[in-house]
This record gives sequence, C-alpha cells and structure tokens, in this order.
Amino acid sequence: MFRSTGIRMLCAITVAVLAGFVVIRLVSSPEATDVPSQETATSSAVKRPASELVEETLSSLPSHSSVAANLEAPTQSPVVLPANTGSGKRMVFSVSQQRVWWVDESGVEIGTALVSGRENTPQTGSFQVYSKTKNATGLDGSKIDYFVRFTKGPRGWAIGFHNIPVVDGEPVQTEDQLGQALSHGCIRQKEQDAVFNWNFLEVGSTVVVIV
Repeated sequence: MFRSTGIRMLCAITVAVLAGFVVIRLVSSPEATDVPSQETATSSAVKRPASELVEETLSSLPSHSSVAANLEAPTQSPVVLPANTGSGKRMVFSVSQQRVWWVDESGVEIGTALVSGRENTPQTGSFQVYSKTKNATGLDGSKIDYFVRFTKGPRGWAIGFHNIPVVDGEPVQTEDQLGQALSHGCIRQKEQDAVFNWNFLEVGSTVVVIV
C-alpha cells in the first residue's frame, strides 16, 4: 500500500498512459492493416479492363473456317432424266449409263437408280411390258424374283427387270456393283428397287430404252 495519496494518483496515471500506448500500437500494427478482407481480394480479381474481357470473349468464339469445316457437304442431286424419252407414265433405261428412271403420269421423275444390264442390250426404242412373274428361274438355273418382261433378245429369250439372281444361295453380284454391265441380257436391280418396279409397272406399261 502506498502511504501518500499523491503517489497513488501518479501510479494510476502512469498505468493509464501505458495502457493507451499499448492500444495505439495494436491498432497501428502492419499485420492488422496488411491482411485484405475476402471481399476486397475477390473484388480485385474480378475487376479487369474491358478490353481484356472483349478480347478473351472474341478468342473463345469459333472462327468462320472452323464452322465451315464442320458443315456437311450438300447431297448431290440425282442424275437428271435425259430429254426426249417420251411422255406420260414410263420407265426409262439408259444402256450406256446402266441407270433407270421412273416417271409418273404427269411426266414427273419420281426416282432413279443404278442397274446392271448387258452392253448394247437391248436395242433402243419404246416397248410395253408383256408379262410379269414374281418368282422365276433363269436360263442358268439361278433364282430370280420380280421379273418384269418388256422385250426379247436375238434368240427369243425374254429381257426384263428383276432382282440380283441367286445361285446356290449366293447372289451373283453385289449391290455395290450395280452400274456395271454384268448380266446376260436382263437388267438387275437392288431388291427394294425390284419390288418398287414390280408394283410400278403393269402389263402394257411403257419402257423406253435409250443409249
């Protein structure tokens, strides 16, 4: 215990001064002022020059060349029906192109397909279907279906359209070979085309053969 009131007051003032000095040191400490808040750090990361943002956006867009490269090429148009092949409903066969066209009553082409016939056979001209056989046997013993006859060869053998013949359970050619002259005289077709042709042509329907 201090014996003098003056001494006790002096001690109290000294303690208060020391406490104030400590508080001032803590508030002004570099450690307290150098640590940025989370909000301040986040804001500084987001704030960027507008020019940088525009450049980054433009660089992320696909270029015109890359877009064009991803576009699929347009489907090629079918081979055009040759001129001067008659009028009305008919089927047109080009010997040189090994291709047929189906034309409806109004003269509009409704389809075209590759086939396999024989070179220079049959002779050119306009013919009429004279018979149809859904299941038949070829001269070589092959199995043929959807046989639509419209003319005859030099020996009197029937010439017409049918599917690809089958011998011993195997087709004599592939569908990929259609377009080549590989037959003995008839015109071979893809199965689905032969079925369509069977339904399209009736006895008396016109078949036009061109070069």
